[in-house]
Amino acid sequence: MKNQRLASELATEIQAFLDQQGSLMLAVVDAQGAPIASYAPYVVLDNEFYILVSRLAQHTEALEQALNASVLIIEDEASSDTVYARKRLQYEVSVSMIQRESASWSSVGDLLVKRHGEVASQLLSLGDFLMFQLSPVKGRFVKGFGRAYELAPNTLVSDQLDHLRG
Repeated sequence: MKNQRLASELATEIQAFLDQQGSLMLAVVDAQGAPIASYAPYVVLDNEFYILVSRLAQHTEALEQALNASVLIIEDEASSDTVYARKRLQYEVSVSMIQRESASWSSVGDLLVKRHGEVASQLLSLGDFLMFQLSPVKGRFVKGFGRAYELAPNTLVSDQLDHLRG
């Protein structure tokens, strides 16, 4: 992006948007090729999303087998000027499972509890809950009509953006 000041402002806006939202929409394909859409609360650590999901949920088995997925974080309709141009972040992500006994499980678990409250602590203790790391491959930030930006590869937030034009 040629205008570095605008790029810096957009990066700040993207970070604030990630901080304000509590959950993400998730799209994954199961072993038979059927699409599954769901959602999960998230935390961000070191440029990665982390989610905690129940093995009983349909999307969890698909996540265990998936190499990639799609994530959408979107503005609430009630606070949007128009339903056609809601502010949103969309990422293609690679998927990996976090082992329960790992240091990552513990540090991410602490962040989940801090961000989402005591219910996260209870879920972390249940054996059917699994943690996944969702690493950004490519992303797009849309703030409205004619204001769509491609993010730098492998980043959640970046001041290296390309304004998409039709």
